Amino acid sequence: MIQGVSQMSQMLAQMDRLRQQADASVTGSALDASIRPAGATQAPSSAPVVSFGQVLGHAINNVNQLQTSANNMAQAFEMGDSKVDLTQVMVTMQKANVAFEGMTQVRNKFIDAYKEIMSMSI
Repeated sequence: MIQGVSQMSQMLAQMDRLRQQADASVTGSALDASIRPAGATQAPSSAPVVSFGQVLGHAINNVNQLQTSANNMAQAFEMGDSKVDLTQVMVTMQKANVAFEGMTQVRNKFIDAYKEIMSMSI
C-alpha cells in the first residue's frame, strides 16, 4: 500500500511541477512578480520538458501494471501456489482497484472540462 501511495505522491508532485511550468509560460517573464499566480515560477531552461500526454501515458501504464500484477497474483493463488498469501492477493487487488477508480475519475473530469470548453461561445 505504501508503494502505491508513494507512486501517487510522485505523480501529484510531477503534475504540480507541470502546472507551475505552464503558469510560468503563460505569465511570461515580463510580468511583475506581484501579479503572478501563487506558485508560478519561471521554468529553468535546462529542465527537461515533459508533456501532459507523457504524464497521462505514464499514469495509465502504472494502472495497467497494477492490474496485471493483481491478476497474475490472483491466478497464482487460485492455482495453489504456496508462496502467495490471500492477504497479499486482496491488498494487490485493492491497490489496482483504487488506481483504476482514480484514473476513471480523472478521465471524467477531463471529459467534463472538454464539454465545458466546447460549449463556450466565442
